[in-house]
Amino acid sequence: MSLTHGLLLLGAGLVAGVINSVASGGSFFTYPAMILSGLNPIQAATTTLAALTPGNLAAVPEYWPEVMAQREKYPRLLAFVSVGSVVGIVLLLTTGADSFDTIVPWLILGSVGLFAISPAVRRWAEQSAPSLTDGFAGWGILFVLSIYMTYFGSGVGNMFLAMLFIRGFGDFLSANAAKNIIMTLGTVSAAIAYTLAGHIDWVRAIPVLIGSAIGARYGARVARSLPVEWIRAFIIVFGLFVAVWQFLD
Repeated sequence: MSLTHGLLLLGAGLVAGVINSVASGGSFFTYPAMILSGLNPIQAATTTLAALTPGNLAAVPEYWPEVMAQREKYPRLLAFVSVGSVVGIVLLLTTGADSFDTIVPWLILGSVGLFAISPAVRRWAEQSAPSLTDGFAGWGILFVLSIYMTYFGSGVGNMFLAMLFIRGFGDFLSANAAKNIIMTLGTVSAAIAYTLAGHIDWVRAIPVLIGSAIGARYGARVARSLPVEWIRAFIIVFGLFVAVWQFLD
């Protein structure tokens, strides 16, 4: 890895750390940086997933009171998400590089769409949660999101947040706590599996890890001074740019 690539990845990590601290969507920036640094699409996706995992893990202690208050809901939720996460890992490990290269632009486009509609879905979930706490449809959507989380993962955090409102985590802090637990479980499992399979380039992951930690710690102060709508619009436009680039590549 050259110095230029290292600085590119560090910068992408800084942006991702800032973005994830206020709006999610940081992988829209780290994934293309991984590609530009010389990784193939599968390595870029898995290395991005591993590099951004500590952000979810670091947030868990901050929400521990909310986790304990809802602890009776976690065993079934985590068991269900674990199965979906394993399915996503197996799917990625059995997907050929050429097939994944073809799928990636559509995954990015879909994740931008999920990110764009997630506030509306979240508002709907808040209003409808009492009547949708139980049911197979909600479990099915959670299962699909769990598969997607470990297969590619961009934009999944916002959709998890909306679904956790639906499943009875009826306030933002409780739902966000559950989201961080779920994503830590899935991404740590995926990082271990993909490392053993030789898909993660830890040399390239380290600059992103450092950058995202700094961005989350210090850059969020600047980001929070801007309207959230501006940040979301920037993420959506950049995500669409990346999707078009991948379609044309």
